[in-house]
Amino acid sequence: MSSQDIKKKKKKKKKKNAQLEALKKNIAVGIVAAACLATVGCVAWVVAYIVMFNVGSTDNYSVHLTDDGLVEGVTATEVVKLNNLEQIIADAESVTVTDQEIKDYKEGLLEGNMMFSEDEDKVVRLNDKINIDFVGTIDGVEFESGSTRGAGTDITVGQAGYIDDFEQQLVGHKKGETFDVEVTFPDDYGVEELNGRDAVFSVTVNGIYEKAQFNDDFVKEFFSDQASTADGLIQKYKDEQERSKKESFLTSYIKENCFVTEYPKAYIKDLMELNKGMDLEQFNSYNSYYEQYYGQVMYSTFDDYTGLDRKEYYASLRTKADNMADEALVYQAIYEKEGLTIGEKDLARVRDEFGITEEYMPQLIESYGQGYVNQMAIKFCVLDFLKDRIVIVEK
Repeated sequence: MSSQDIKKKKKKKKKKNAQLEALKKNIAVGIVAAACLATVGCVAWVVAYIVMFNVGSTDNYSVHLTDDGLVEGVTATEVVKLNNLEQIIADAESVTVTDQEIKDYKEGLLEGNMMFSEDEDKVVRLNDKINIDFVGTIDGVEFESGSTRGAGTDITVGQAGYIDDFEQQLVGHKKGETFDVEVTFPDDYGVEELNGRDAVFSVTVNGIYEKAQFNDDFVKEFFSDQASTADGLIQKYKDEQERSKKESFLTSYIKENCFVTEYPKAYIKDLMELNKGMDLEQFNSYNSYYEQYYGQVMYSTFDDYTGLDRKEYYASLRTKADNMADEALVYQAIYEKEGLTIGEKDLARVRDEFGITEEYMPQLIESYGQGYVNQMAIKFCVLDFLKDRIVIVEK
């Protein structure tokens, strides 16, 4: 290689190095520029974006909770503003049981627990509830689905939706009677062997229902596990309804008057992961069911299940987490401020909420964790405490 070629090669290499240095400077400038943009508003979005797409999932309902049911490492009174809790004004209709509600309750019990009339002369009328058996035949031959097979069936005469004129022919008959009902199926009935055919039903009236009297005997017959007298059952209803109404009123009142001023970041992230875990469990459950019974999945992807793009989905997770944190922190703040302690009554309310008895409490704790169970108990403890601060006013 000549000296001239060597000079040309060195010159070319020097030029290339200069280009590389320039490129490095441009990259550096770009990074600096990005940092400058971040300082005027982009940092928050970039951090949120990174956090958003790195949220995992969990099925631990007691995540970030102590066994006492408190948010771990958080003094709720420091991040919650509590307002207007010393005296809570409520109109009577919102928190008390009305006479009409008691009347409707009694009527509902009587309607749902009717008994056969013992009056031998009582006849079937339109709108009576009765129990019948029947066997249907065409040309003397029984047809499929035309019989109760001795099992009896309850109907309300004129409202059961049987073939035209069937129910009307029941009117006037008494308990124990057996008689024929003649009908003609419509041409377009929908069952080929029945379309347009004449049929005869041999019908037996097993009994005619009537309302009982709301008295001690009625309560002993149907509700002995709840009360021994009619007055006792009504009082139980009033107590439960009043508790429910007051809890519903207080839940709305607390939400309107108490506010979280700062969300603990770690707790919010854990709640987002919990909600994502629940969504994933539901997604897998749907797909598993469909695959088992239909041979294909219901949703091809998790995005199909949520119906949201990734950014929208994680924004929804944050909203759910905020709402859950709002409730948890506000009730914890009241619990802390008033120096409350959960007791057996509060845990009993948790069991009621899940519809279980005390013997199943260990399984509940195993499924949800001691922290979650006690967090629920804290809410009921607070609501029970605040009931005594309600001042009822008439409209």
